[in-house]
Amino acid sequence: MSLKSKSAIAATLSVLALAGCANRPVDPARLDALLSSGLSPEVQEKADARLASALSRGEDAATRGDLYGELAPGDKSPTAGALVQAAMVRNARIAAAAEGVAVSDAQRLAAIFGYLPQVTASYTYQELDQRVIESDNAVFLEGEARYPVTMISARIEQPVFDLSRVFAINYAGNARTRAEVDYIGTVRDVAYETLDAYLIAVQSKARATYLGQRARLIDRQLSSQVALNDTGIGDVVEPDALRSERASLASEQSVEWSRYSEALGRLAFLTGSVIEDVDMPAIPSGVMGSERKSNVDELVERGLRENPSIMSAALTVVGAELERRRAIAADFSPVLEAYATLEREDRADSRFGGGSLTEDQVLGLQLSIPLFNGRGTGYDMPVSNARLRQQTMEYYALRRQLETEIRALHARMGELTAAVGQASAAAREAGGALQIERNRYEAGETVDLAVAAREVRLNQTRERTAYYQAEYLRAWLRLQYLTGVDLRHGF
Repeated sequence: MSLKSKSAIAATLSVLALAGCANRPVDPARLDALLSSGLSPEVQEKADARLASALSRGEDAATRGDLYGELAPGDKSPTAGALVQAAMVRNARIAAAAEGVAVSDAQRLAAIFGYLPQVTASYTYQELDQRVIESDNAVFLEGEARYPVTMISARIEQPVFDLSRVFAINYAGNARTRAEVDYIGTVRDVAYETLDAYLIAVQSKARATYLGQRARLIDRQLSSQVALNDTGIGDVVEPDALRSERASLASEQSVEWSRYSEALGRLAFLTGSVIEDVDMPAIPSGVMGSERKSNVDELVERGLRENPSIMSAALTVVGAELERRRAIAADFSPVLEAYATLEREDRADSRFGGGSLTEDQVLGLQLSIPLFNGRGTGYDMPVSNARLRQQTMEYYALRRQLETEIRALHARMGELTAAVGQASAAAREAGGALQIERNRYEAGETVDLAVAAREVRLNQTRERTAYYQAEYLRAWLRLQYLTGVDLRHGF
């Protein structure tokens, strides 16, 4: 068996062995070890070292780590505007969106380079061993030589007509515009999310505070009821009911404090700062009842025109159309290229004795016309057509979602305005009833238990009023966000 045959057999066996390893299932013991022990210390150490190397790249690596990798000390009780400004500086999503613009710039530049001249150079060194095995030419039979060959070449290619590259440049330009819109959208998303988390924290803190006040009033009622029972004129069942209500209030208060802590954690994530507390903001003038001054159709029109998510979805549809045109051009359009080559070949010898040094210069045009499956990978046009339809449907779905949410929010704000009005009226009535009961108590016509009951009722109405006001502010804020209002400066 010849050496070549042995080499071919060895190569075939190696390929079959690799294929068998690729199709072999993972050992269950290995998977169990991964679950119980995780990655090996060596693998983890290598991954950590590579991560540290990647994170340290760039002159601003240390600044990036401080801004986006660590929580900074925050104000004790920051305002909404201060929280938004902190988010603008330290939020990693905004920084990533800004880098997305830089990526799109680089991709557009790469697409433009696709239509610029392509210049390459190469150097090749070979050891050539020639031996004529059989020939009907007597001169060739004498040819046998072993010598080196050195070749230096340069080539320049220039696309003259290539529609697919033109559409690729247009697509990259559209993608850059979409990245810019996405950056605007990310900034507005973060501003809105920060303000909404702030309102949730304020709402939970206010409700937890009212619940704590009500619990103390229940304790006061309970003490008064026990005192009445000791005199024999109380209701023996009432203390148990008061204790049950007191426990329910404690449970609700714990839930609100947990919601408050969750909102503070969300604020810390968005702003990159430690947030310990927030205070109730003053309601901006002109906000309450603002839905009465606005036309819902105009709000929908503004949202469809100025909301960044709609703008980004529209640019995605445009990009899909440009990609469809690029695919059609790549599948069916002819391509004309001009080229020039310069080759210098140095042969130390030849089969017939004596070497050679040659230099070739070639100028030419190449016209390529795809007739059937020109690239050997099928056609991109059907895929691009389906993708365009998909992006179009997603665009329409987003428009419909935005319109329905704006209309629902506008209607909800009207209902919340009514709820705030009714709750405020109930609070005024409860305050009046409390004052009357206090006057009666001072005149000796009633007991402190009745006064405490009136105070509990007033507390309930005030809690509802504050809750509905916060809900209205959240709905109003959401409406501003959906209609494309810039919320970077807070309320």
